[in-house]
Amino acid sequence: MPSSDPVAIALGSNLGDSLATLTWAVAALEPMAEGGVLRCSPWFRSAAVGGPPNQPDYVNGVVLMHSSWSPVTLLRRLQALERQAGRQPGPLWGPRVLDLDLLWFGQRRSATPELLLPHPRWQQRSFVLAPLVALDPRLVAPHAPCSCEELLSNCSPPYPRLLYYGLRQRT
Repeated sequence: MPSSDPVAIALGSNLGDSLATLTWAVAALEPMAEGGVLRCSPWFRSAAVGGPPNQPDYVNGVVLMHSSWSPVTLLRRLQALERQAGRQPGPLWGPRVLDLDLLWFGQRRSATPELLLPHPRWQQRSFVLAPLVALDPRLVAPHAPCSCEELLSNCSPPYPRLLYYGLRQRT
């Protein structure tokens, strides 16, 4: 059996019933977690960053798990979940029913048109860092220069607001 790598996936939604969609997405991710172990952050609300103006706020969270799949295989499964949730093609950083971003996949790096690893902007996004800090303030992610808490302290306001402390850990 191949060894597994620690994986972080950012989840976001700003169309429809975002909490229900994100709860569904976490349940769909659970069988993909090596050994059935998945940690999910609380949900946070934040303003949309970039994209078309006047978008609804996003609800964001992060899932930590392990995977023995290849990064591209996991990415394709995440994209399939987005489509299953009803995501439609749209403008860059536009509103979406479900957004799943592969933040890191162990120490692996990728710079292909299909996949950039680690995600190129996760360390500057408070809507990603706040959920990571809620899971573990001392977490130092692969390729990161310091803890997620330190990275969050370097982000500019506004910071995401805790929406729902739905922290779940499956073992």
